[in-house]
Amino acid sequence: MPKLNRAGRKRPRNENTRTTGPGNYLIVTEGIETEVNYFNNIKKIIENLFRNNIIVNKVSLEIEGKGRSTMVLVNEALKIRSLRSYSEVWVVFDKDANEDFNEAIAFAKSRGLNVAWSNECFELWLLLHFQNLNSAIHRDDYSSKLSHHFKEKNINNGIYDKNIKEIFDITYPFLDDAIKRSKCLVDEYKKDKVFSPTKMNPCTTVQDLVEQLIKYTKAN
Repeated sequence: MPKLNRAGRKRPRNENTRTTGPGNYLIVTEGIETEVNYFNNIKKIIENLFRNNIIVNKVSLEIEGKGRSTMVLVNEALKIRSLRSYSEVWVVFDKDANEDFNEAIAFAKSRGLNVAWSNECFELWLLLHFQNLNSAIHRDDYSSKLSHHFKEKNINNGIYDKNIKEIFDITYPFLDDAIKRSKCLVDEYKKDKVFSPTKMNPCTTVQDLVEQLIKYTKAN
């Protein structure tokens, strides 16, 4: 049967290709809307791509939106991990006003969890799809900036809101730019010898998780 491209449409298949799908990923997010929608959108694409193909590992991504922050969220991820085996566990959370932000990141890593953090918020990751951002802004300003870009590019009727189900799909054309800009931000802080996530504003490491997942959305 012909393979599917990233959007789920048929395309010719190389008969000699055996594609290995991702293992069992658990993604536990602080947010219960944007982040969950974003990663569920990726999950749907991956599952559509691998459903009718020869696979080695069963596609299994679990997205948990807990609505909890920092250390509480990390402990929740550890609790879920203890109930079954996962190839990778990721926690996704924002800085916001959380005073234990650095401690939660360090604790998660010490327990073998991967962390995709954002300072100030996940919307920074989305905004980097459309522009550079080198200085801190109030978290409330992210939505207005995103709406500006959505209007300019005729996305979602020019309005950004947290409950767009296909948020990964509609930002995908600009994903490479987001990854590049995000990595540049991290590198700039390193050059300035700033390594504390609390002091790295704006900054995000969401690209680390996304880069792992998108390779499966481009399966041959």
